[in-house]
Amino acid sequence: MPVKLTSPIVLLCSERSGSNLIAKVFDAHPKVSGPGAAHLFKVMSEVAHTFDPDSEDLREAVLELFQAKVSAWQIDEMGIETHRGLLENCETAAQMCASLYQAEADRQGKQHVLLKENSAFAYLPMLSGISSDLRLLFMVRDPRDMAVSWINGPVMRGGAIRAAERWLKDQSGTFRTFATTGADIKKATLRYEDLLADPEIHLKRVCTELKLDFSEEMLRFSEKSTSAKKDSGRSSMWSNLNKPLISGNTQKFRKSLTTEQIQYIETVCGDYMEVLGYPLVNDPATLPGTPEELAELRRSIEPIEPYDKPAYQELPQEERDRFEKWSRLYKQLSARAPRPVQVSK
Repeated sequence: MPVKLTSPIVLLCSERSGSNLIAKVFDAHPKVSGPGAAHLFKVMSEVAHTFDPDSEDLREAVLELFQAKVSAWQIDEMGIETHRGLLENCETAAQMCASLYQAEADRQGKQHVLLKENSAFAYLPMLSGISSDLRLLFMVRDPRDMAVSWINGPVMRGGAIRAAERWLKDQSGTFRTFATTGADIKKATLRYEDLLADPEIHLKRVCTELKLDFSEEMLRFSEKSTSAKKDSGRSSMWSNLNKPLISGNTQKFRKSLTTEQIQYIETVCGDYMEVLGYPLVNDPATLPGTPEELAELRRSIEPIEPYDKPAYQELPQEERDRFEKWSRLYKQLSARAPRPVQVSK
């Protein structure tokens, strides 16, 4: 019988907006497993149609993707043959991904999983099909500070332009999701800045909204989350996961971004920023008002929009190897031709 996840928490969050942090906060909860990013559902939602359902090729693709993940899971030590056995009775890619997540939760002795996968709103139907009592957690960060983190991330391609456009895409996708899902699905929202300012108050609120008992251990995630300790050493992007919350880690953009970068972000993201409680530093009347003006502003900051970053070459070889292995596999899977479909006449 294929696995069905029980009351999973699906995280809706942009990259560099605290997604790995909140996953570890929940991983410290005695009932929730929040393993490191594996992007199983994201990638398979994009490429599963190129495989025959219930095929060995599909199972091997899911296993190869799992083996290539950058994060460390407790079930890694079980070995490939055990992992292969977990997928034996699964027919679809969604069932296979769910089986691996459930095995990780079982290994930790926990009932629920928190799914940290980029742009989860795009494949929510896939997640709904292998879940009972789905729960949604929307976490957001000021896009200007998100852009600073993006720029400083050695493995992140691009800078303020790419960060702003990704933030806009993720917020618009999340807003659509919240507007089109019924009241029967439990939902909670959390701003990164509020989590840092008063973690206990806001974590208690979020847990109440998700119908999950709050645990004091969530506040001590850097000590209580096993995966936080492991993953902090596997990627420079996760180096703070084994440290307590940094209360003053906000408003960095004021010193780190140029005037033009801030203008671009506020022009692109301004409508959502206003709704989410992030005041603009620019008078809206002074921001680009036409597509042509925005394009001109974009061209002015493109020269400082780094694609390849010198800091990447300074990372340990082992870390670069892990990242490049996953990237090669993703490109390989994405390049597969669609599976032929028979059309009835």
